[in-house]
Amino acid sequence: MKKTLFLSFTIVAIAMGCNQAPKSSSQEGVFKLDKQVITDGKTDFVKTAAAGDIQYKVFTSEGYFYIGINKDSTAGFGTGAYQQAGNIITETNIFNSGSLDTAWNAKLEITTNEKGYTQLIPSLMSNGVSYKNTEDYTKVDASGTSALDGIWHQTKTLVVKGKDTSEQTYNEYKVYHAGHFMWATKYVSDTATKKMETMVGHGTFTLDKEVLTENLDLSNRAGINGKYDIKIKFNGPDEYTQETMDATNKTVGFKTYKRIKK
Repeated sequence: MKKTLFLSFTIVAIAMGCNQAPKSSSQEGVFKLDKQVITDGKTDFVKTAAAGDIQYKVFTSEGYFYIGINKDSTAGFGTGAYQQAGNIITETNIFNSGSLDTAWNAKLEITTNEKGYTQLIPSLMSNGVSYKNTEDYTKVDASGTSALDGIWHQTKTLVVKGKDTSEQTYNEYKVYHAGHFMWATKYVSDTATKKMETMVGHGTFTLDKEVLTENLDLSNRAGINGKYDIKIKFNGPDEYTQETMDATNKTVGFKTYKRIKK
């Protein structure tokens, strides 16, 4: 139960119906979780950055995106649209690591402060038990804007090896905002057992014309953190293709992403 709670409880336990979520821009920014407390009034389930539980959340003008990696390397994520009315933000799920693309809304009570903000879900149900979820975030330094800023969905991946080309598309979402990027995916890692695996990452980036430089500083997959120089080509304002080379496997990969709009 504790592990389930730590995988960002809000992604799976607060199904509140399905509505179209219009825009909001006042909450825009990049934030890092300081502390999460989930309580049933008797027992507190706590995770903190100081203890090694890392979670980032981004609000763009059109949506939200978060990833979390716990100290035991389990990971969670969620992305979707949101609307804001006063101090209430209603998030509408597009895709997350718990309920995937099941449509639901989550209502958050937001209190801003000098460091960042606190979000509160006063009551959410799981297995017949009501919980309160409180999360404290600090705003992360961010800079600049780019043509990539926004939330994107992978629509095609082609891998070329010699004269052979194979399609290896998988369900991945990515966000760029104010110099930060995050990506998240949940895919079948074992076709025989149908085992699903979650993988997430966070870092900083720069874009210079058609050269994208990503510095991946956090992920739950060993050995992939580091600097990546990526060629990109915009196929219009709402679609781009990136080209990467794998010297070890002698392959070239082409990923195409489409912008998630309001």
